[in-house]
Amino acid sequence: MRKTAHWSARALGALAGAVALVTALLPATPAAAANVAFKAAALNIYNGLNQADFVHDLNLIASKADLVGLNEVGNRKAFLENWAADNGWWLYAPGGTNQAGEALIAKKSMFDVLDKGSIFVCDTNGPGEVPPARYNNWVKYRHKASGRNVTHINAHAVASIESAGRPEDLPRTRCAEAQFQGLKDLAVDKQGEGQVIVSGDLNVDFSADRSYGYAKFPWQVFEANELPNLRSNYNLFGEKGTGTHGNRHIDYVYFWKRLPEYQLMWMTGYDIVGDTRSDHNGVVATFSIQN
Repeated sequence: MRKTAHWSARALGALAGAVALVTALLPATPAAAANVAFKAAALNIYNGLNQADFVHDLNLIASKADLVGLNEVGNRKAFLENWAADNGWWLYAPGGTNQAGEALIAKKSMFDVLDKGSIFVCDTNGPGEVPPARYNNWVKYRHKASGRNVTHINAHAVASIESAGRPEDLPRTRCAEAQFQGLKDLAVDKQGEGQVIVSGDLNVDFSADRSYGYAKFPWQVFEANELPNLRSNYNLFGEKGTGTHGNRHIDYVYFWKRLPEYQLMWMTGYDIVGDTRSDHNGVVATFSIQN
């Protein structure tokens, strides 16, 4: 009986050692490797809202995120400057109404500003004509808790450029195509300086785009390719709710997803933010960044 017990103990010890070895060899999960969380959001606040409804939507999205890319807010630039100063947020809203429309805000308690810029993309029908000129705006922050750089790029593509994923043969569509490629090029450039987030109303439905696969629309330009590359909240976690604009998922949060051995930031989930006064719902993505 003593011999049997002796060998049972040895067997259990060997089994425990084997389990420990296998566990040690497994890759670390994002929760283990990256233990500082923050949230990044996108919201198009319709520029025709009255002031009270605009403030409602601004405060709503600001209550749910630490970095926010806004669209259609250029006509509220002066208000945003005062709001940001009073509430402890950084604001980048350069130039006139069109350029400032794609504003970026970030909590001062969580981020420092290192650099910023704005890139003109196109003006389909010339100054003063619709649709307005398009810009890709960006800010490079230092995330205080982790000490890592995070560049946030924000944009708003022109509307009425696709139908069921198929491109409309219009000058505005060619403007949008140039903007999507410009966003990709900017993300590639900035990923060498740290982590990258891209947000905005791209006016292309995710599922329709993925199904049709037009070469110059976001799915093919950003996501239908090997890593490292951009990955969206919908690609990683599926479409939630009924849409961000009607029944279409056209508002996005992406991040630059690296090969696993080089990855320092993960998107760990997202939510759709309803109860807006705008004709868009917001998107809030949760990130975990290595400390």
